[in-house]
Amino acid sequence: MENPSNNKIDKEIIEKSFRDIMEKGLGLDMNDENFKDSPKRFAKSYSEIFSGLMDSEREVHEILDKSFPTKYNGMVLEKGITVFSMCPHHFLPIRYEVSIAYIPNGRALGLSKLARIIKLMAKMPCLQEDFTERIVNEIEDHIKPLGVICVVNGAHYCMRMRGIEQKDSWTTTSSVRGVFKTKDEMELKYYNLLNNKPEL
Repeated sequence: MENPSNNKIDKEIIEKSFRDIMEKGLGLDMNDENFKDSPKRFAKSYSEIFSGLMDSEREVHEILDKSFPTKYNGMVLEKGITVFSMCPHHFLPIRYEVSIAYIPNGRALGLSKLARIIKLMAKMPCLQEDFTERIVNEIEDHIKPLGVICVVNGAHYCMRMRGIEQKDSWTTTSSVRGVFKTKDEMELKYYNLLNNKPEL
């Protein structure tokens, strides 16, 4: 889905609707102490989980606009970035492990910025394929690197806990631009560094 801007998350509607699902749809006893405040908790949780619907595009751009001049022309790689999202088809959780690298072209991002924008972009219902592309597009558009590459591994609970119930399945997507696409050795170097696990 395209990133919506200036959306308002209405917690009152979410709470009322989920109460109906619990009481009328599932036939649960809402006098049970375990369920009494569940609709309110659900609404609060959804407002956090889907906070990316609240003008995240502006926030992402503000973060990426704060880059720094650099003469470094090697690879910048961040891996092991863990974020959570929701499947747009079943509205069940997805856990993503994201690895991303870019070659600066005079501008570099602060070390926390990549993780910040990835976390923001994950907080909305979105296909993994589109999520991967958006990460690369935003970095390419804002700091104009010589190349950028992103690999996303997703554990989709719509497959793990329902339907086919493949509890150990992963889905991998990637997007490649610039020198990572035109020079095979650069892509190979990325994957070699990706598999390197330093003891820190």
